[in-house]
Amino acid sequence: MKLVDQDGNEMTSKKNEEAQALEKQMAEMAHKVLEPIMTKLQLANQQIGQEQLMQISSMAHQMIFNRMIFNLIQKVGVKDMSELVDENDLEELKTSFSNQFKFGSPEGQGQDQEPPQA
Repeated sequence: MKLVDQDGNEMTSKKNEEAQALEKQMAEMAHKVLEPIMTKLQLANQQIGQEQLMQISSMAHQMIFNRMIFNLIQKVGVKDMSELVDENDLEELKTSFSNQFKFGSPEGQGQDQEPPQA
């Protein structure tokens, strides 16, 4: 995690000690979110693979992050999401998201093609 100022510039003078403290707090919160699932797995004498563990851990972090953003939005009084994310933002995100995926051709020729439009 990097700390940035209001202009989006990284704050390097603090050696990211504040960011490390925030990351530690978030990890502790994620642990609390994951604790019931991990307890159920232990009680059922089951184990999950490393990849699945990473996925559910990532989901817990994302859930916490989403809740933090939601709480901040409410706290500052935003009533319409377009105040925060406009059509230009969505187009940029759509392009970025789409570029992260590659689809092989059905014939198996290995050619990349664009994902279907939603």
